[in-house]
Amino acid sequence: MKLLHASLLLCALSMLLSAHDNHLKINSEIDGLFVEINEVPRGVLKEFHEQEFVIKEDVGTGGFGFHRVVLHKEINATHEYFSQKEFRYKPFEPIIVTKSKLQPQLKKTLLAKQNGLHHTLNLKHHYASHLEIDDDFIYVLTQARTQVYSKKKREKYNAEYLEIYDKKTFSLVKEILLNQDDEDSFDRDILLHQGYLYVSSKNGNVIFWKKEKGFNQPPSILSTPKKGLNKLRSYGDYLFRFGREGIVEVYHTNLHVKTIDTKEHRFKGYELLEDKRFDRIFDLLYAHKRLFIANDLGDVHVYAFDSHLKTSSYLTTLRDTTLKDTYDVLDLALYDASTLLVGTDGHGIYAYDTVTLKPLFRTSILPKTSSIQHIEVTKETLLFTQGYDTPVVYAYDMKEKKNVHSFEGEARGVNDFKINDAHLYWLDDGCVYIFKMAKPIPKQKNQ
Repeated sequence: MKLLHASLLLCALSMLLSAHDNHLKINSEIDGLFVEINEVPRGVLKEFHEQEFVIKEDVGTGGFGFHRVVLHKEINATHEYFSQKEFRYKPFEPIIVTKSKLQPQLKKTLLAKQNGLHHTLNLKHHYASHLEIDDDFIYVLTQARTQVYSKKKREKYNAEYLEIYDKKTFSLVKEILLNQDDEDSFDRDILLHQGYLYVSSKNGNVIFWKKEKGFNQPPSILSTPKKGLNKLRSYGDYLFRFGREGIVEVYHTNLHVKTIDTKEHRFKGYELLEDKRFDRIFDLLYAHKRLFIANDLGDVHVYAFDSHLKTSSYLTTLRDTTLKDTYDVLDLALYDASTLLVGTDGHGIYAYDTVTLKPLFRTSILPKTSSIQHIEVTKETLLFTQGYDTPVVYAYDMKEKKNVHSFEGEARGVNDFKINDAHLYWLDDGCVYIFKMAKPIPKQKNQ
């Protein structure tokens, strides 16, 4: 009887705690901030008065709720208060707004124009992941979803698409349905290589079209030993597939020629880690007959190849031995022909000589964060992003060793970006923002 009573008490307590998981508390030093939760107005905040909001609906993918909270207030014709926060897990952390953290800022439409926004391309579908650009077209991987917090963005079916736009007129040339499987377990990617357009889909397949034949014919399917290696890179005549389980596959003329298993060369001490759920490869780069492979252990594996990329040998692992933790090496880029730039999650950018493999420098390049999501190099300028949910593309001068510009504006995130013909193509959900890069305007200070 006592056990039954205790069980009922625990059940009641669990239900009470679960109910409070839906509550969000907000306290603000700024009076009159408007609150929007999942695009629905929920009231106005009073200065130094804690207010509580109930978020009833859980929407999203992967079994978790996904919610966006926006706080905003117009100050005058040019400036406003604006802040947004996304929640994916319960319980919701309280939001505390201070005057020191939430400063007046230029309105996003004006900020975008100030930063050189040339055009906003509105996509047909509301969610996007990657883009590619050639002389004639803009290629975008998009997705339709049924279970999302935004009612405006909910569509009737779950599906994945390739959208192709004319680069000059920005008109939609073609929309291709890739698949209608409601899966979210594989990465997606898109790559232009040797006259082909390759797309890795959520269903784990890699498909491709020969561009000169157009896109009216069904695509070919890359015959692959292993399904789900959905990240794509290329060098010369060779295509690389990678992603999970520490595997890299090498292809020549769309035929598989070699497989590399990086698990064979884990760092000393791996066996002592408590959590061994690793072996994800985030990026790779080929330079000076060497293949550099970045993973989620804080490593960059280096393999030497012959001129035909068929025979390889393990050389070494580039790793900061002063750091004992594991972390993601998210991106690799080549600067000045022989400098390998290594973007990490939490430890800034490392640089190595691609010939001697000796470390060159290490820098966080940002005062507030040291996470680098994606890197592009153009002449002496390094462009990078901090993460998908930080809507800024930073420009860093490698000679002056300082940030010289920040591209930002109306976007809510950075899903991907590319540099093409002195323009920055910035992919956000539902839009491609196109900025002119020829004469970047210095940042305007907050007023």
